[in-house]
Amino acid sequence: MKDMKVKFTEIKNTTEKKQVQELYNKSVPAHEKIYFHILWWKRKRKRVSFVSIYHENKWVGFIFYSYYKDLVYVWFFATYDTTTSKEYDSAMFAELKRLYPNHRIAVSIEAENENADNAKHSAREKQFYKKTGFKETGYFVKRKTDSFEIMLIGKSFDIEEFYTINKIEYPLIGRFIVSDMKKQMQKNIHLLLPE
Repeated sequence: MKDMKVKFTEIKNTTEKKQVQELYNKSVPAHEKIYFHILWWKRKRKRVSFVSIYHENKWVGFIFYSYYKDLVYVWFFATYDTTTSKEYDSAMFAELKRLYPNHRIAVSIEAENENADNAKHSAREKQFYKKTGFKETGYFVKRKTDSFEIMLIGKSFDIEEFYTINKIEYPLIGRFIVSDMKKQMQKNIHLLLPE
């Protein structure tokens, strides 16, 4: 399965929508969730995709992402089969790169914390993202009790673009979210992307 390929397709029917919703509820931690019906509604907007992931003819997961200019931001994704989930995840990012060849791709991952109960898991996750082509941006977002690191495929990252994507995603409350986010944003100057 080294060169596994996946494709993104529109969520076709209520059965598939139910599969996506069940996987979303199972895989996304409660404190990180947005109500599913809000995601479902957002999929109709410009610059947003909420699609199923297929390997051959088998449904394997979903991805929810949005884009602004040449930056694609992955909000949520999950793959169903735990035995091959990393292969599916790698193939999913490869498909994003194929669909958006001139775009940068960003994702927030749980920040490493040596004192956390899941420290080894977080370290493995970060290694996976690095192997997939992501680099550290040096930006960390603190949400409630969790800290997330923004990772990027591409050469440069402008935090203002990240703020703009959040404002676009949440048109009614985006400016409040961004204001709070700016207060919580941490910058580690030692982790800047190379030129």
